[in-house]
Amino acid sequence: MASIRKRKGKYQVQVRIRGKGTSATFQNLDLARRWARSKELEFEKNIKVGMQYRPKTLQEILIKYKDTVIPHKKSASSETFLINAFMKNKWAALPLNMLSAAQITEYRDKRLLSVKPSTISREFGIVKHALHVAKLEWDWEVPNDLFVGIRLPQIHQRAVRRINDHDLKTLLVEASKHSNIYLKPIILIALNTAMRRGEILSLKWSDIDLKRSLINIDNTKTGYARSIKINNDVKTILENLEMIQERVFPISINSLRLCYQRLCNKLNIKIRFHDFRHEAISRLFEQNLSIPHIASISGHRTVSQLFRYAHYKGSI
Repeated sequence: MASIRKRKGKYQVQVRIRGKGTSATFQNLDLARRWARSKELEFEKNIKVGMQYRPKTLQEILIKYKDTVIPHKKSASSETFLINAFMKNKWAALPLNMLSAAQITEYRDKRLLSVKPSTISREFGIVKHALHVAKLEWDWEVPNDLFVGIRLPQIHQRAVRRINDHDLKTLLVEASKHSNIYLKPIILIALNTAMRRGEILSLKWSDIDLKRSLINIDNTKTGYARSIKINNDVKTILENLEMIQERVFPISINSLRLCYQRLCNKLNIKIRFHDFRHEAISRLFEQNLSIPHIASISGHRTVSQLFRYAHYKGSI
């Protein structure tokens, strides 16, 4: 606390908080009080910083973030995979005071030789959010501005083309022979409903009303639940599946990703799984459905987002 006393026409000020102190002399009382208050705030701030926990490494921050924050995200599986890969870098285990922008920039440049710019942007986005959470929610003393000056690579929007009929037919024929019995049904449901991969794999039998031909989707990317009216093809697919578990498709995202990529590589077909969503929405437009109707199926919240997915045959 501050103490002020008048002596020989001047004001002597002493400020002492938790063993830290300083003093000064002023000509008038107002200046003395202002200085005392500013010093009190300065000491309080320094004491608070001194009490903050200082993690030893970036790896320590990311481990806690992975254990406490990521499990509550819809993208938990993919973010866990990215963080585990990121923590393998030797510099992530260095003491925080030894980390520099130069090390991160070097990592970015080397990484760009093997991955897309979007992957780098996503990795850095996760790490920056981990630092942000550590500082604001855990009250840790962290280098929150470590990535601020790092320039991220420019991401160019990929030209979207409709799926080639021949490639699609070949893919479905081979998928029907695949050891994973769920591969073809999942592809067909994606093509007929415009559902995302995660939405399909999260489906439970309790979400499906075959009598009313409805699928109720609660686990969505946007957080807004929606219902989709299914056609006879999708209804037949679902009726032919066995109710083995609570989930309609009891496989993981990573399992589906691997078997789908391997099949495409084997056939030399370049169709991303997300392209089925583009194709499904484009087909809905070709059926002359209204924009609100299509948006209710796809789950888009704005018309501009929806139009990014609409491409007529022969267009890009």
